[in-house]
Amino acid sequence: MYDKGSQPWWFWKYHWAKRSTWGKRRLTIIIVVMMGVINAIPYTSINHLSNYLQRTAFDPTLSFDTNLAFLPWMFIPYITLYLYYPAAAFLGNKTDDMWRQNIIFHQMMTISCWYVLIIFLVFPVEIDLRGPIQSQLQDGDFWHPFYVFMHSVDTPWNSWPSLHVVQSTQVVLVLRYWYPSETRKTQILQWALLFAWAMLILSTMFTKQHYLWDVITGLAYAYGTWRWWMRPVLDRVATKEYAEDFEQKMLQ
Repeated sequence: MYDKGSQPWWFWKYHWAKRSTWGKRRLTIIIVVMMGVINAIPYTSINHLSNYLQRTAFDPTLSFDTNLAFLPWMFIPYITLYLYYPAAAFLGNKTDDMWRQNIIFHQMMTISCWYVLIIFLVFPVEIDLRGPIQSQLQDGDFWHPFYVFMHSVDTPWNSWPSLHVVQSTQVVLVLRYWYPSETRKTQILQWALLFAWAMLILSTMFTKQHYLWDVITGLAYAYGTWRWWMRPVLDRVATKEYAEDFEQKMLQ
């Protein structure tokens, strides 16, 4: 797994040569488009296929999950996940080394997502926690249409490990890697990021979208992929040898 995604995929050649176009945001836009196409489409397809098959591998429900209060307003931090994708793509832009890391990081993030999708498909788990939502939210309630829309798009078969947890954690880790707390301003921004991330993690349970099991396995998976795969590869991407090899591949 160590080398998976460590070399640029074929389509970067054209965009790397033109990276200064589109207001120097060409790579950012292509990264976001890539994540939307080859992550979101497979996820939605497998999510709805699992809902159609109605096959459950096991039940991870704990009393913690059923007793935890449903907090409708936690929908707000829950949907902030969709700010993390452009954040990483937008902020990895200080140098060409960081741009290379940006590309490779998102390739690895995509591959790690595909492994999670395989788990969704092979070991599906239904998230049977939406009872409190149905009992507390009625037509006319402010939060009702938001949850109706979310449930229509996202069926309860996105259980473990939680991709909300996995992908937000990976983005937080790479941002902290790129921008270590070396100044007071950076320290404040780091704490703000960690607070926002913690709220997102909690929201997965308070919106009844995930079990505690999903959160724990998501954190473990995200840390494991970062510690033993992503960070070592990004360190290597920053070397002179890798940069020369990368540039050569972009010219072929």
